[in-house]
Formats: sequence, structure tokens, C-alpha cells
Amino acid sequence: MNYNKPELLDALAGQYVLGTLRGLARKRFQRLLLSSNQAREATSLWEQNLNNLASAITPQTPRDDVWVNILQRIENQQPTKTVIHTKPSIWRTWSFVATAACIVLAFLVIQPSTNVLQTQQIALVQNQDKQSLWFIDVNEQGLSVKASSKLVAQSNQDYELWMILKGQDTPISLGLLPKQGNKILFKDSRFKATDIALLAVSLEPIGGSPNGLPTEVLYTTELVLL
Repeated sequence: MNYNKPELLDALAGQYVLGTLRGLARKRFQRLLLSSNQAREATSLWEQNLNNLASAITPQTPRDDVWVNILQRIENQQPTKTVIHTKPSIWRTWSFVATAACIVLAFLVIQPSTNVLQTQQIALVQNQDKQSLWFIDVNEQGLSVKASSKLVAQSNQDYELWMILKGQDTPISLGLLPKQGNKILFKDSRFKATDIALLAVSLEPIGGSPNGLPTEVLYTTELVLL
């Protein structure tokens, strides 16, 4: 596949952001995001366009049962089969809004009320089935990472978190992720939310990457600024 064609990159980036790019095609595009500025720029443009669409919608207060259903889906990760007939642009907008809402709600559910550190950014790492695996809470002290009960970790390998800065191709390791429970990762001196194109999770030998680069990229996600 020729990823140098702008129209192909734009189409793949759109499908990736909307969540319709699945399976091996999604994994290939995630690997491409680690090495291609053009792919990251195309993805960022799609996200900006969806943000603009979302901001143009007049806020509506949802019914109580809508929030209950969202919380249940976050907890149980059981997809519902609901057929919605709307215009494509509206569907894309609400798809983005619902994803952002789920991420924020997930953190409201798992964060203890006694947490005195102010959250600055959050991120949610999900697998291909949209199951939440890690919740990442960024504050002044570092990255607070919580492993989800949905995570089925491999005992003979580790999971490593990376950040990819805008305009750079080389990922920077942020440390090993917990296989269960919580863990604090200290911020790299180059960690600045506005400079981060995306976060990535790789599968590594025990102890982490042997060469300072991701061995097998499993998932990518983005920071949500609060």
C-alpha cells in the first residue's frame, strides 16, 4: 500500500479517528503513526475538524437514563446494537462527542474524591473491542496509571508507554505500565501536552524495550486536555 498518496492517508486517518478502521488495518495505521509526520498531521486535521463540528452543536442536557447507559457500557464494555438513522456529518460529530464523554466519565468514576492533585490531562487506552485497559491521569507530579479489570496481561512480557512528539519520529519511553492496580510514572523533562502527538503502548520483554524503541506497538491514544 502506497502511504505517500495524500488521498489515501486522508481516508485512513478519517476512518481511524471515527473508529471504523479495524483489525490489521488499524494496527498497520497505528505503526505508521509512529514513523510518519504526514500520517499524524492527517489524523490531527480530522480530529480538529470533528472538534469544530462538536463545538458548533448547541449543548443539550441528556436524560438520566442516557448517563446510566454510558456508565454501564464503561463498566461492562458490552456493545449495544442500536440502529440510528441520521445524516453522516451528525453521526460523526456525535461519535466524537460520545467518545470524549466516555473518557471523562470513566475518570470521574475511578478517581478517588480525596485526590488533591489537580488533573491536567487524561487518556484512555482501549483495545480493538473498545475495552478500556489503562486509565492515565496526568497531573503536576506525574502520570497516575490505573490498570482496568478488563486487562488480561501476559505474565512473561511487559507493557511500555511511549510519547511521540509533534514533528519527531522517535518515540520517548515514559515507563512500564502496571499489569494490575495503580502506578505512578514520573514525567519526562520533555513531557508537554501541547507538544505530544499521541501516546503508544508496546509489548516488550520483561524489563522493557531492549533498544530504546517500541518492539511491538499494540495501541495508540491521545491526551485529552481538561
